[in-house]
Amino acid sequence: MALEEVKVIDKIEVVENGTVHVREATRILKDGEQIAQTYHRWSFEKGADISSMPEKVQAIAAAAWAD
Repeated sequence: MALEEVKVIDKIEVVENGTVHVREATRILKDGEQIAQTYHRWSFEKGADISSMPEKVQAIAAAAWAD
């Protein structure tokens, strides 16, 4: 029985006012089969420091926040 924890950014969305919402899923796998999942969410307003986020989040934010 091998347990594994996998974290992935599974949702990035931009709402009307330009705020970027990011959802990270933490999946627990047992022998390759998902047995549990939890979420962590962040919101970033235009101009926020997102340097700690993955490149794909930064790219989407840059495009959304471009004038």
